[in-house]
Amino acid sequence: MKRNIIVFLLSQLVIVISAFSVYGEISLLGYINASFFISGFLLFIGSVVFIIRTGSFDFFMTSTRKVFALKGQREVLDSMRAPSEAMSASPAWFFAAGIPTFILMIVALGVYYL
Repeated sequence: MKRNIIVFLLSQLVIVISAFSVYGEISLLGYINASFFISGFLLFIGSVVFIIRTGSFDFFMTSTRKVFALKGQREVLDSMRAPSEAMSASPAWFFAAGIPTFILMIVALGVYYL
């Protein structure tokens, strides 16, 4: 729990710094724009890692390797590990930082339009 709070606060710091560097001031609109890009990036990376880790991408990679392989490489292809076995990263860190940041961005957007 403490680690998630640190990751969330770190992402908020990155958002404030990037909003200040782009707009020259810290405004609500700058915060919304910066948090959209940062949370979207974190959620996208987390989703990609999740898809690869669950094994949904294994069939596609195996098929692609077989199509583009040369004739003498069939034995090498059978010995290659699947992407789900090779990836050791966890998507939890990306989701723990991206989801609260996205929710806070939605709240800030609601405040901006009220």
